[in-house]
Amino acid sequence: MLYVRHTVGSRLFCETKEHEINPVKNSWEISFKTNKETANKLLKFRDELNIFYVEEDNQNQKTWFYSSEGDVHFLEDESKCIIICDHKTVYPV
Repeated sequence: MLYVRHTVGSRLFCETKEHEINPVKNSWEISFKTNKETANKLLKFRDELNIFYVEEDNQNQKTWFYSSEGDVHFLEDESKCIIICDHKTVYPV
């Protein structure tokens, strides 16, 4: 499961099982389908997002991603949000 939360107060912006996490050089490209309203919130708070990934088969581990550059994009024609994260931390839950 992928969760996108606000860094202040941990408000949940998005929760999805359908996503992709792909390594790209020294970063990770995280993409998922979303609607325009949610995408606009993510773009508005682009510098204040925490992305958490919890594997279904390993509930004892959580991966935290974030973008120090606020690198968030919305492909409206595909209803797809892309966040380029340059930090990743894996820790036990």
